[in-house]
Amino acid sequence: MEPIEQFKKNGFYIARGLINSDEIIAVREGLHKNFKDQLSFLGESIAGEELLSTMQRLHSIDIERYKKLVGALWRKMEVYNLMHHRNILKYLSDVFGWKDIFLPGGQVVHIMAEELKIPNGYFGLVAHQDFPSVQGSLDGVVAWLPLVDVDRGNYPLEVIPGSHLHGLLPAKESSNKTWEVDNSQCRDELFVPVEVNVGDVVFMSLFTVHRSSQNGDAGRLRCALSTRFDNADEPTFIERCYPTAYLRTVQREQYFPGFPTSAQVSKVFSS
Repeated sequence: MEPIEQFKKNGFYIARGLINSDEIIAVREGLHKNFKDQLSFLGESIAGEELLSTMQRLHSIDIERYKKLVGALWRKMEVYNLMHHRNILKYLSDVFGWKDIFLPGGQVVHIMAEELKIPNGYFGLVAHQDFPSVQGSLDGVVAWLPLVDVDRGNYPLEVIPGSHLHGLLPAKESSNKTWEVDNSQCRDELFVPVEVNVGDVVFMSLFTVHRSSQNGDAGRLRCALSTRFDNADEPTFIERCYPTAYLRTVQREQYFPGFPTSAQVSKVFSS
C-alpha cells in the first residue's frame, strides 16, 4: 500500500529516514547549548554532560529560568528550519500532492522526562485532536519529528488509527485548551504507540486522536518537535478564506522596566 493510502486509512504515516540524522542531532545540540549558556550565566560548570543532565541541573537550580527557556525554544531559527526542511516540504508535494501551503502557527518543542516534571504543570498531552487549535484546511497535516529515538519506554506519541475518519469528535464538557476528547471515544485499548528513530518524521491528520504516553523509564528524555501545515487548495479552506486559530499579538509593555540603558546599547556596538 502506498504511503498516501496508508495515511488516508490510518490517519498517520511514518516516513522512515526522511531527514539525515546528523542534521537533527545538530539541532539537538543547539538546544543543549542554550541550557549550557543559562548554567554558565548562573556561574555553573558546563563541561561533559549529556542534554538530560544539563536540563536537570537548570531545573533544580532555577526552575523558573528553566521554564522560560523551554518556552522560548520554539523560536530558534534552527528549529524552524528543521520543521520546514526541504524533505518535509517535498514530501507534502510529492506524496500528498500539495502545491500551495499555508503555515497556521509556529513550532512546538515537546519535552518529557520523569526528572523534568513541572509541579502542577505540563507533562504530556491528554487524548485530543489538533483541528480545533488550527481550524484550517480539512486535510491539514501535523509533522512530528523526534530529536531522540523514541520507543515504548520513552513516552511515545500514541494514536488511534482510523479515528480521523469520524471527523471532529465530542469534547469533554470541562475541556481544557487541548480540546480533550470524551473518554467514550478514546478507550485506552485503542491507542497504539508510535516508535520512531532520529531521522523519521510522523505525518498525522489534524483529526487523528492522539496523546502523550505516560510510560517512560527513569533517565530517559523524550524530546521532539512538531508543526502544522494547511493545504491552500482544499475547497473549504478557500471558501472560508484561509482561517487560522492562531492569533498574532505584540507585548507593548516592557518586560524589564528601565532596560536597556544607554550604556548597554553602546556596548553592543562598540568595537
